[in-house]
Amino acid sequence: MKIVFAGVALALPLILSADAGAYVFGGSNLGIMGYPDPTCMKPYDKPTKPFDLTDHFAVDQYNADVERYNEELDRYIRCIKEYLANADSDRQRISEKEDEVIAKAKSPY
Repeated sequence: MKIVFAGVALALPLILSADAGAYVFGGSNLGIMGYPDPTCMKPYDKPTKPFDLTDHFAVDQYNADVERYNEELDRYIRCIKEYLANADSDRQRISEKEDEVIAKAKSPY
């Protein structure tokens, strides 16, 4: 009877550890067709400085283009960060599932 109790005492931490971390909060990138590439659009059209810096219209247009480019770049960076955070959540889910399967395989029941 002590042997069975010792076996249960050893298996219990494995089972509890698998259940304790089985809840990952966060988005996911997983889809039906496998793991997708990010859909973030990287801005490519960097503004070019006007040749004539005395042309106020051209300078104002350049400043507006720089502002638009910076906004697009910020949106791209936020999108990539979200994709990577979701990928990390997916990785955690997979790791937890692996741990759960290993614990079940080692369990005598």
